[in-house]
Amino acid sequence: MSTCFIINQAIPEICSDTTPAKIANSHTGWNSLLDRRWLPTQQHKFSFLADDLPHFPANIFISGVCSSTLDVARIFNEQELLDEWDSILGTRQQSGRGQLRRGWDSPEGNIYAALRLPSTGFFANELGSLVIGFLLAKALQELGYNARIKWPNDILVDDRKVGGILLEERAGKLMAGIGINVHSHPPAEQLRNEWAVPAGCLCKKEQTLPILQVWQTLVDYMHFCYNAQVVQYTTAKLISSVEKQLAWLGREVWIHGSDLINRSGRIMGISEDGGLKLRQKDEEKIIHNGSISLHP
Repeated sequence: MSTCFIINQAIPEICSDTTPAKIANSHTGWNSLLDRRWLPTQQHKFSFLADDLPHFPANIFISGVCSSTLDVARIFNEQELLDEWDSILGTRQQSGRGQLRRGWDSPEGNIYAALRLPSTGFFANELGSLVIGFLLAKALQELGYNARIKWPNDILVDDRKVGGILLEERAGKLMAGIGINVHSHPPAEQLRNEWAVPAGCLCKKEQTLPILQVWQTLVDYMHFCYNAQVVQYTTAKLISSVEKQLAWLGREVWIHGSDLINRSGRIMGISEDGGLKLRQKDEEKIIHNGSISLHP
């Protein structure tokens, strides 16, 4: 049986101590924590409050305010506390990281997670970020959202950015930093005006979603889909599956931050090494870095 842990002690320069009441007070999306039976426990040098997660494939550790959930994961990995598919959830990040090490705005009420992934199969090569993007998009679709992958590592719902993914590997352990706008999103004036995708969130106005339960549903589906389907895929099958979830396939986009900067192209698909295939006039190009936005 898996366990939900609340990190009950401060880790200097990484995260503050917290309790179920403190977390619930940070946002109503955490109120379900007050309905659980928390018992004190100790692992290695860390103190936790713990409750069972029946019929769930992994452990979840909930942090109070932290520098980033990836920082918490680094400390826990050093102590061998995280198995594959275990995750860290933070109520708020002070130094969240996005693509190209840009800051990730992290107010209370959203999902800020670090998820330990297998270091084998497709996660052992350059296709890893597309695999987790594919799994997350499919999981959001299971919840009823029109989710798509915006190459290379963003998640769109109805053409608005609701999430991002950042992979980090340290000492042979692969972590996915995942941010999902559940109850709020950055205002337009905070985005890069010239080419940012409009931001969105999962909630409709005046709606509250239970953050822990949403994350459990997403991880449960991603774990199931990976083990039941993706591990059996050939590279060609994976690419085909990713392309079906790709935002703007067949549409004209503007290219930023690559050797084709400030040029446009039509999205044709994904290359075998995870690059984006673009048609420019009568020539096909492949880019492996940078970003895209819809052609103005």
